[in-house]
Amino acid sequence: MTDRVPTAPDSSDGAISAASPNNDAVQPLIIASNRGPVTFTRRAKGTFDARKGSGGVVTAVSAIARERQPIWIAAAMTEGDRQRAQQAAANDEQLIEFGDPPEFRLRFVVPSPDCYHQYYNVISNPLLWFLQHYLWDTPRTPDITHEIWDAWRSGYVSVNRMFADEILAAIDAVDGDPLIMLQDYHLYLCAGFVREKTPHARLQLFVHIPWPDPDYWRLLPLEMRRGICEGMLGNDIVGFQTPDHGRSFMYTCHAYVPDAEIDYAASSILWNGRRIEVRAYPISIDAAAVRRMAYSKEARSHDRYLPNHWNEFTVLRVDRAEPSKNIVRGFQAFDRFLEAHADFQGRVNFVAITVPSRMDVVEYQDYLDDVSAVVGRINAKYANVETGWQPIHLIMGENYPRALAAMKWYDVLLVNSIIDGMNLVAKEGALLNERNGVLILSEGAGAVSQLGEHSLIIGPTDVEGTADAIYDALTMPLEDRRRRAEGLRRAVESDDVTTWFENQVADMLTYGQERPPLEEEEVVLPPNIVPLTGTERVSTTGA
Repeated sequence: MTDRVPTAPDSSDGAISAASPNNDAVQPLIIASNRGPVTFTRRAKGTFDARKGSGGVVTAVSAIARERQPIWIAAAMTEGDRQRAQQAAANDEQLIEFGDPPEFRLRFVVPSPDCYHQYYNVISNPLLWFLQHYLWDTPRTPDITHEIWDAWRSGYVSVNRMFADEILAAIDAVDGDPLIMLQDYHLYLCAGFVREKTPHARLQLFVHIPWPDPDYWRLLPLEMRRGICEGMLGNDIVGFQTPDHGRSFMYTCHAYVPDAEIDYAASSILWNGRRIEVRAYPISIDAAAVRRMAYSKEARSHDRYLPNHWNEFTVLRVDRAEPSKNIVRGFQAFDRFLEAHADFQGRVNFVAITVPSRMDVVEYQDYLDDVSAVVGRINAKYANVETGWQPIHLIMGENYPRALAAMKWYDVLLVNSIIDGMNLVAKEGALLNERNGVLILSEGAGAVSQLGEHSLIIGPTDVEGTADAIYDALTMPLEDRRRRAEGLRRAVESDDVTTWFENQVADMLTYGQERPPLEEEEVVLPPNIVPLTGTERVSTTGA
């Protein structure tokens, strides 16, 4: 999951009842994701501690665990995970059960450390992540060297096959026809491998991050981009955060997949005798669980010192420290705001809660350095030694209760992502804020389709426009602020992460039935998208 710093706590309220439309039997569920729902740590005596994760998918699946006892397939990411997987293999333990009664049943994919590094740290991050967030400095990067090719073939392809093998073993371990739900960009090839062995498998992939247009995919060699599209077309349903991302995927398949027939009106693709449906499922939050955490004892403990960071006016951002979040431009816009409106100097603080992310990727290390540098420059430029005021307060480190506690008190929440799958911080802030805070939202964030009506919309690279939006937000009449804040809160409360998951399950159960398109509008293929033809269309050399 994807586009946020903290993750919501789990909740088991409102279990889904998604039985087959043809009978009352509940079909088994298999979920596959790079990161699993449980992390294991081995104790000195050889026993294991299991710590449940708290991501959006874990939260949603928790709501149906009592009914389905899903099998979850994930990569063994820690040494404790590897040791627990080894123990299970030694004891002929087909499924690792978590909870009493079992909430999840686990199977681990255990690649070698080098293979996992190639799959995750070379291809998934940064290559695919940067491409899908339009982050590459294209005159200089990426360079598809022999190291990248080796990581693709020996890492990404290999680990996707390992996931497919574990899914096939899990299919054999359950009774009935399971629903197989794959998560995100780590597993683009997996469905194709599963379908090779089990043609009638019921497969769905949900992509948590954006999908760029076909021209940008040319940064990858044809073998890679075509392999990704064809692997994804092994699914019955491919889900995205927004209709725009879904249409971009259809455009990409039109351009690079031989013999793919795109039915834009029906939001589907015909390929190899199958119809693949393309759907939009905007992810949300568990509003009740987020509120419980925000007012928990742990969150309230931060109320003792967080007010030291507030001022007469407070601008807040909560992000992972990574390039797609556009943190540096947000600070530059605040600099421009203070320069243009000197009367706010000393009266406004910008509180930035950031979490270092993927520090084993050099681009992330460099970006964190850029963030620290711009904060230092702006604070040196405006700090008042006599009053002790400095404009930016940078709080580093992952602490979800602290982030939620801070969201209650902002006057402005800045979410200026370059492009995002969703950005759930915007929804969490809108739900929790108690000061009629104004949301400044980038048009590149997926949340804009649901929250844009009640937000101030900015272009992600428009530093001057963002500075103007900060001023407009801080000077907005109270009644206007209140109206916007209430509209944001209603929009978030009417949605729920469990509903997000339930809709996907329901679509899988009724797969093949006629459905409305992504949006009730005519979709016209952009004139620059021309399918490959002739020998170029069938080449897989990547040359």
